[in-house]
Amino acid sequence: MKRIASFLVLALVVLSFTVAQGTSFGLGRSTVFRVGPGKDSTGTQVYSFTYVFGAVIFDKKGRIVDIEIDELEVSTPNYDGESMPHFAGWPGTPGYNVTDHATEKVSGVSPNTVESTTADVLAWKTKRERGDAYGMNPKNDWHRQMDAFEKIFRGMTVDQVEAWYKKYTNDKNGRPLNPETKDAAEKAKYDALDAAGKKVVADVRTGATMSINDPHGYVLAAIRNAWENRKPIGK
Repeated sequence: MKRIASFLVLALVVLSFTVAQGTSFGLGRSTVFRVGPGKDSTGTQVYSFTYVFGAVIFDKKGRIVDIEIDELEVSTPNYDGESMPHFAGWPGTPGYNVTDHATEKVSGVSPNTVESTTADVLAWKTKRERGDAYGMNPKNDWHRQMDAFEKIFRGMTVDQVEAWYKKYTNDKNGRPLNPETKDAAEKAKYDALDAAGKKVVADVRTGATMSINDPHGYVLAAIRNAWENRKPIGK
């Protein structure tokens, strides 16, 4: 995948840091299996999994110097999103409903041959590779929102990232607090913030409103895993 090349580039960038600076580099990941998103036109369940992976450079104090997060989301072929990577099953296994993306109706069953499975896997793209075709937000799709979070987290330790998430997101869905919410608990959490905290919320919402810690992808866990897997640069 083309986007994975960016992780290799980021890995090479760490070579520009000296060992004396105490920098380290970690590759992190997290996985989640999801019942969904939704069902097809016949009522048959859609299933998916998301693999989050991240490359993180830390300074000698554990602060994030640079970070790159991406996700690979794969669903059964009955999901109606055109850019979604699919996996219908191993060759020789029973087929699964296939949805026509133009009509959003089930149009048949997957053949599950060596050729069809190979084609499915070779067509997989990460969320960054899918770009605006991901379809989450026409004006601010997944890759741009993740860029916004990465910018926020630079300069923080992993503990500080987790504390930031706990303080500035909705406890129910993990999305950045919404000042205009009708939810009583979220409103109380937002109202309890001081002026500086409310500015943080306003700033983050200009670039991101999605969750980074739900069944769409556990980004926090991938960042923590990168910290746990870090290795000193040059050793």
